[in-house]
Amino acid sequence: VVDSDSGYEPSTDDESAEEGGKLIFFGEKNHLFDFNDVIRGSAVVLGKGAFGTTLEVTIEDTSTSTITITTVVVKVLTEVVVGRREFEQQLEIIGKIRHDNLAELEAYCYSKDEKLAIYSYNRQGSLFKMLHGKRGMNDRVRLDWESRLRIATGAARGLAKIHEANDGTFNYGNIKSSNIFLNSRSYGCIGDTGLATIMKSLPQTTCLASGYHAPEVTDTRRSTQCSDVYSFGVVLLELLTGKSPAGEDMDLVSWIWTVAKKECRGEVLNMELLSELGGSEEEMVRMMQIGLACVAVEPEERPHIAQVVKMVENIRSTDAAE
Repeated sequence: VVDSDSGYEPSTDDESAEEGGKLIFFGEKNHLFDFNDVIRGSAVVLGKGAFGTTLEVTIEDTSTSTITITTVVVKVLTEVVVGRREFEQQLEIIGKIRHDNLAELEAYCYSKDEKLAIYSYNRQGSLFKMLHGKRGMNDRVRLDWESRLRIATGAARGLAKIHEANDGTFNYGNIKSSNIFLNSRSYGCIGDTGLATIMKSLPQTTCLASGYHAPEVTDTRRSTQCSDVYSFGVVLLELLTGKSPAGEDMDLVSWIWTVAKKECRGEVLNMELLSELGGSEEEMVRMMQIGLACVAVEPEERPHIAQVVKMVENIRSTDAAE
């Protein structure tokens, strides 16, 4: 993968291949590309985060008379802190999780020079960009209330599926709006599943500043299902208000708790949603209540994700059958 803006050019020498420079695939699909195809494909940088660089890679197969074009998302993982065995064990668990509300892990690579996770490609940008992108740019989208309900419902279902994995012991570790996308039916879809536990732990100051991490989380490699629920609650409140979790003077959760204690819930509700984008005050209040339940300070007071799914689905009962 070579991109002028990414600063990333994988090794293609023989040593890399000997160290495991090949892709391990999941599922029963015919594999239209290999490791060399990926590193030679044209790439566009989608983002750079604490774990590495995310690329949109387009691969052309010209081996037959009909040219086949495949687009995938490649995570170039630069902060892996575990060895090959633990890396492969984690990715094998992730690769077996299949759900409409999760971005599928199609393949991975562990070599001396490259650690890659390859996901199915979703053409729609992240929820974070939809909510907070610059006005007038393609990133920012005026999401109506119906769309926000579908995003919340899908993301809740996806997180519930993650928590079922590995005999019910698996967790996500880094739920935030930049890791949530829209699937083909415009429901929320979670990406980057399970990577937090194999990556370098984020500094405590970063966790606090992000606004997403539960107060008990001091090591992002040791997040829990309870802390996932907290982070998901933040996303619900972000969807509701349209505000970024990391406020300049006060984080979103603290602000909403302050307003709620004054019984001034009207200050929390997004007036644009109510007046122009089909919002229902009753439904918006329900989402606020669910979000606040999820961000309870004490982990044991937060609802189980299965309960959260039912509550979100019941915000509008007609959605439960989707």
